[in-house]
Amino acid sequence: MLYRTSKRLLDISIAVILWIVFSPLMFLISILIILSSKGPVFVSDSKRISHFKPFFMYKFRTMKINNEEILKENSGLQVILDNNNKIPLNMDIRVTWLGKLLRKTDLDEIPQVINIILGNMSLVGPRPYMKWEVEKILRGDDPIAKENIRLIQTVKPGITGLWQISGRNSVKFKQRLELGAMYTRNRSIWLDFKILFKTPKVLFTGKGRI
Repeated sequence: MLYRTSKRLLDISIAVILWIVFSPLMFLISILIILSSKGPVFVSDSKRISHFKPFFMYKFRTMKINNEEILKENSGLQVILDNNNKIPLNMDIRVTWLGKLLRKTDLDEIPQVINIILGNMSLVGPRPYMKWEVEKILRGDDPIAKENIRLIQTVKPGITGLWQISGRNSVKFKQRLELGAMYTRNRSIWLDFKILFKTPKVLFTGKGRI
């Protein structure tokens, strides 16, 4: 109870500060997205799963609005996505030029401070998983992966976490699950501070981005 209360107070206080600091930048990015490509400012289908229930995760749109059609027309990209759950940024032709810049700098993630204020995300937590990712894991034949995703679903996902400071996209999907489960088992306010302390270095160096 004390941990949950302390964590929520930390989330709210830092999220409000981040909102005030980044509001001008968020406004500028929104204008650039509108001017550079057709489509909404935020990802229109950005559902993530928490406690096995969907929620809308705010994120700047980085892809072209016909990204699903592009994926269907490029079977090689679909194979990469199926095998790795992610397409490397330098190979993903669905991403706009501005989107690549936003992803390389993690600026596309800034709007998630809205989710923190709303209470469906935390500053620190496991990686937020999409519905199809959760379903794919639960349909699979890996009992450890199933156990890990069920455990991860008992806590709020985070903007940053062990995955982000441990190599991010260079970490294999199975390891991401393990890191999320490891955080969930060992979560504490001190671990949260440790992760928050290490996050700026990862952001500035770009470690783990591919």
